[in-house]
Amino acid sequence: MKTRFTSNLVFGIAAVTFLAAPVFADEAAGEAKGPEVKFSGEVEFDAYTGDVINEDIKSHEYASTFDLNVDVKFNDKWSASVQLEADGETTDPTAIYNGAFVQYTHSDKFVVKFGDLTFSEGAFLNYYNYDDPADNAAGMAEHDIRGVELDYNGLVFGIGFGRGDNDNKVCVEEDGEETCVGVAYDIHLAYELGLGESSLRPFVDYKSYQEAKHNELHAGLDANLKIDAFAFHFVYGLHVDALDEDAPKATNAFLAEPSLDLGKVNVKGSVFYAIIDKKNPTVHGEEIPEYFFAYGEPSVRISDAFALGLPLEYHTNTLQKNDDVSTFNVGLRAYATPIDGLEFTGFAMVNVPVGDDADDAGLKLGLETVFAF
Repeated sequence: MKTRFTSNLVFGIAAVTFLAAPVFADEAAGEAKGPEVKFSGEVEFDAYTGDVINEDIKSHEYASTFDLNVDVKFNDKWSASVQLEADGETTDPTAIYNGAFVQYTHSDKFVVKFGDLTFSEGAFLNYYNYDDPADNAAGMAEHDIRGVELDYNGLVFGIGFGRGDNDNKVCVEEDGEETCVGVAYDIHLAYELGLGESSLRPFVDYKSYQEAKHNELHAGLDANLKIDAFAFHFVYGLHVDALDEDAPKATNAFLAEPSLDLGKVNVKGSVFYAIIDKKNPTVHGEEIPEYFFAYGEPSVRISDAFALGLPLEYHTNTLQKNDDVSTFNVGLRAYATPIDGLEFTGFAMVNVPVGDDADDAGLKLGLETVFAF
């Protein structure tokens, strides 16, 4: 694993050096200034305990993320970007190429991109465990494509072939024979309507395997309302597979996230509910993590650099209503931001069983460190 990580990192540095080389070459030759190269990114390294109450042999877990973005500006019209990423529940995730695209900016209202693009809609904004759109979303988790994107005055249109995990295949058994197709393309359309500090964003995404019985549709609305100290985020997401067939049945997802910021005191919450068919559900991996949860967290800012929060959570922990494994979680979260770009979050969380089949009450501890550059 370390050998692969090192080789990929060396490859990434070599690629970055190649992109930056024209700048140094031009300066050395005393010629006109070459492309402007900008580096940015984020690093997160986390450590968690297992259940410190019930486990005889204490366990621990890790998570690590490294994102590096290299932006190249050739002139006022032309630019490009490349991303490297390492992400995993380990201390040494493998660094990989995560995409690149070229951008042409005609004006503030009209932009064209082509290359490796990513679309997502209706992400969870307030609840910390589900706020990565690469995994979870009420509207649509990340879809990666290699294609073209047009942005015009709030309208977003993208089309291309599936890339990475989005370039998957589906298999269906019919009359005793299994049929698999896996040549996917993706079309994405959204419109961002700004209303002062508020916004409405209807969206639709169609993914086809170029076979009549295999396709996906995501559609819905992402709305943000902002009035002084109060904010409200609402998402409706429709998730459909096999549009021309009776099964699987569509999933309807609803997300409501209010928040109130009074300076020293902050209150935020998330309530999520998904209507999922019992017999033939539409489920895309971890996109919808559970069919219902409710979360609220009042917090108090002790100083400019330190805050304390009291999370209160109810989780069904399942996509099946027949499963009785729900829990009520309560704890303490401490937030430290000693300087811009550096954040520490420590927590202690007690999970109390509510459902008859839920695990015994347990206590978990964790520390998350994030810095951006």
